[in-house]
Amino acid sequence: MTDKKQPIINVRGSKVALGPYLFEHHEAFLTYIQEPEVSIYGSNTFDVRSPTSDAEEFKKTVKDAALFTIFELENLSMIGQSSLRGIDHRNGIATFGISIGRKEFWGKGYGTETIKLVLDYGFRFLNLHNIKLRTASFNERGQGAYLKAGFKEIGRRRSAILLNGQRYDEVYMDCVANEFIAPVPGWSIPF
Repeated sequence: MTDKKQPIINVRGSKVALGPYLFEHHEAFLTYIQEPEVSIYGSNTFDVRSPTSDAEEFKKTVKDAALFTIFELENLSMIGQSSLRGIDHRNGIATFGISIGRKEFWGKGYGTETIKLVLDYGFRFLNLHNIKLRTASFNERGQGAYLKAGFKEIGRRRSAILLNGQRYDEVYMDCVANEFIAPVPGWSIPF
C-alpha cells in the first residue's frame, strides 16, 4: 500500500486526467521549465527562473484564469499544465495555453486529448465562443495537435520571434464553439 496522496480529478479522458492547478503543482512545473527544450516550446524562449515560488507569486499566476494540472491517467502522475487565460465572459473569449513538462509524454496524444478537454470545458461550462492561442512556427508538433483538436490557423506575424539568432513567425490560431467537435464519448466529469 502506498501513502501517495491521490490528486483531485475534475475531468477524465482516455489518456489524461485534469485537476485543479495547486501550489504544489506550480513548484513542480517551475522545475520542468528548467529544461531548455520544455521552456522554449512553452514560451518561445528560455528564461532561467527559480524553481521555487511563494504564495503571492502563485496567486498572480492563477488570477483570472482556469488552470488545470495534467495527469497521465494510468498512474495519475503530473505531466504538465493547461490554461484558459484572459477570460472575457462578456464577449465569450479566452486564450489557451498548454505545456507538457515531461518530454517522455511528447508526441503520444496526451497534448491533443488535453486540448480537446480544455476546449470542451471552455465552451460547455464557461460559455465561451472563441478560444485563441499563439505559438512559434518552429513548434510544428504543437501546431499538429492544435489542428487535430479543432483549432484553425488565422494568421501569422512574420519573423516576430527571435530565438538563438534566428527569426520565426508567430502563428495565431483559434477555435470557435459552433465548429468544435466535443471529445468522443468515454470521457467523464465525476459527479
